[in-house]
Amino acid sequence: MENNGGSQYTGASGSGGMNSNNSDFSQDRFTQLERTLEQFQENARHLGVIATEFTSKSQEPLNQKLHTLISGLQEIDAIKSQFADVKVPLELLEYLNSGKNPHIFTREMLLRTSDKNREVNGKIEVYTKFRANLLNELGQEVPEDIMKYLDIRHVKEGNRK
Repeated sequence: MENNGGSQYTGASGSGGMNSNNSDFSQDRFTQLERTLEQFQENARHLGVIATEFTSKSQEPLNQKLHTLISGLQEIDAIKSQFADVKVPLELLEYLNSGKNPHIFTREMLLRTSDKNREVNGKIEVYTKFRANLLNELGQEVPEDIMKYLDIRHVKEGNRK
């Protein structure tokens, strides 16, 4: 790979290979991707500067920078398989496109999740109380049937565990 003006891409093996700890490898791959994308962005910016101030003398640096960008795209393509398991919510991308802070998205998502969790826990509590009341009332009306039901239910629950 070329090294033009201090611009360098770390190869896919630049993280030192796979670490024994999967979370370390996961962090390494994201750190590597971040560096690669930042370097690509910087090279694209340099290319824009060269192109806007173009003279006949800048043809060679322009060509070199284009080759550097091509190498960067090839590297990004080479490491993309490491991120096949990563799912990015479309809502987050829309958030970023509108210029909003991704940390705010995370905070809002956690708040929504917490609210939904409270709602579901409330429903579970209501259904648990309803079941207890139903069994109590039916136990007063048809005690033999409820005893049979509870015996069957306990056997089935015992087999599930």
